[in-house]
Amino acid sequence: MSIGEWPLPEWFWYPVIFGYGAIVGSFLNVLIYRLPLGKHLSNPPSTCPNCNYALTFWDNIPLLSFLSLRGRCRLCRIPISWRYFCVELVTACLWTLLYHQVATNSPLSWIDFVLQALIIAVLVALVFIDLDHFIAPDELNIVIGVFAFGRDIATVALAYFIGGDALKEAITRYTYMGWLPVAIMGALAYAGVLFALSVGTFVYYARLETESVIACIIRYFRFEEEEVVPSVAATSIDTQADAQSVEVASHAEPDDSDPPRLAMSPAFLCAISAAVLFPLVQWYSVAAFVLPLLLFIFITRERGEAFASAAGRFFRSADLGPPTSTDKTAQAAHDDAAAFAKEAETGQHGGMGLGDVKLAIGLGAILGPGLALLSLGFATFVGAVTGISMAAKHGRTLKLSLPFVPFMAAGAIITMLYGSQIVGWYMNILYPPPPRVRTAGEVIREQKRLERLQRERSRIVDPTANQPAKN
Repeated sequence: MSIGEWPLPEWFWYPVIFGYGAIVGSFLNVLIYRLPLGKHLSNPPSTCPNCNYALTFWDNIPLLSFLSLRGRCRLCRIPISWRYFCVELVTACLWTLLYHQVATNSPLSWIDFVLQALIIAVLVALVFIDLDHFIAPDELNIVIGVFAFGRDIATVALAYFIGGDALKEAITRYTYMGWLPVAIMGALAYAGVLFALSVGTFVYYARLETESVIACIIRYFRFEEEEVVPSVAATSIDTQADAQSVEVASHAEPDDSDPPRLAMSPAFLCAISAAVLFPLVQWYSVAAFVLPLLLFIFITRERGEAFASAAGRFFRSADLGPPTSTDKTAQAAHDDAAAFAKEAETGQHGGMGLGDVKLAIGLGAILGPGLALLSLGFATFVGAVTGISMAAKHGRTLKLSLPFVPFMAAGAIITMLYGSQIVGWYMNILYPPPPRVRTAGEVIREQKRLERLQRERSRIVDPTANQPAKN
C-alpha cells in the first residue's frame, strides 16, 4: 500500500485509523443501547444507565476511560459492562485491517474503504442489538443499503471526473456492461436467496397441521406486518393470530426452562481482535488478548478471590451482557426478548424473519453477487456449527432461538477482508494456469547456460581441466 506523495510515513495512518475506529466503537455502544428502546441517540448526552450520571469528556475517551475508571461508574460505582471496552477494541481492529487490505493511493479505493468501514461499524451494532432484542432495526438496514449503493455511485462519478485509468478501473470493478451497477445484482442475489429461505423456513416450522402451504405463506406476510411492534407479548395482535400462536405452541414439546441464548464473552471478542491484527503485526497481536485478560483480572478481581477464578470469568458471557439499567423501558425490552426466545423454540415464528432479508439487500450491494453468495456460505457454515454445538451442549433440538444477523455479519466481514483472495485461490486450484511453452531461442539459451555452469563446476573440481597442454 502506498500513500503517494503524502509527507507522512505510511505507518502513521495505522494508529490514526485505529483511533477513529475506537471513537466510532464508542458511539456504537450508545447506538446499541438506545436505538432498540426508541431513545434519542444524542439527547441527553451519555449518562450512566443506572444512576443517570452525566459523563464528562474524560469519561468518554475510548478504551482509556473505561480502564481509568476501573470498569465502574464514577458516581454510583456500579460495574460497567465489558461490552463497552470490547466493542471499541473490535471496531478499531477491524477498521485497521480493512485499511490495510483496501486503501491504496487511488482515490477510488479510499471511497471504498470509508464506506466499507462504516458498514462494518453498523454490522457490529446490529450483532449486539440482535443478540439482545432479536431485531434488526430498519434504520440500520437502510443505512447499510445507502452506503452500499452510494459506494458504486460515488466511485463511478469520481472516476468520470478524473478520467483515464481511474474511469476504466471503476467501470470494470463497479459495473456490468459499463452501465449496470454491481450493487443492484448483488442485492438481488443475496436478498433473493434469503427471502426464499425465510419463506421456506416459516412454512417448514410454523405451518399448522390442517393448513395448506399457500395459506401458510399468506400468513407469513401478515405475521411479518404484525411484528412491527417490538414487543412479542403485545396485545395488538388480533384474536385469530393469537389462536394460531396458541395452536402452534400446543404442538411443541413442553419445556419450562429458559432456552439457551447466544452470547459472547470478553475472551471471545478479544480473541477476534487478536486474530484480526495478526496479518499486520504477526504474533505481537497476542497482546490484544493477553493485555485485556490481565486488566480484567486486575479490575474485577474481588478481595480474596483466586486469580484463576477471576480469569475464568473472562471466558464467560456474564460480564458482557447489556448494561445494568433502572430504566423501565430497558427492563421491558429485556423481558420481551426473553419471551421471544422462548416462543422461537416452538417454531411459531419460523426460522428467519424479513429483517434478515432487508439486511441482505445492503450486504449484497456492497459485496456484489459472487462475494455475496460466498458470504452467505460462511454465514450458514458458522451458524450451523454454532447451532449444532449449542444443541449438543444444552441437550435440545436444533429449534434454537439463534438470531441469524451475527452470522450474516461474520460472513460479510470475512468476505470484505479476504473475499477476493479466497476467490483467487479457489480459481487457481480449479483452473490452474497452463505451463508456458518456451520458444526455441529460450531452449538454446537454457542449454548454453547449463553447459557453462557444468564447465565452471569442472574447473572447480580440477583446476587443470580444459587448460592447453604445455610442450
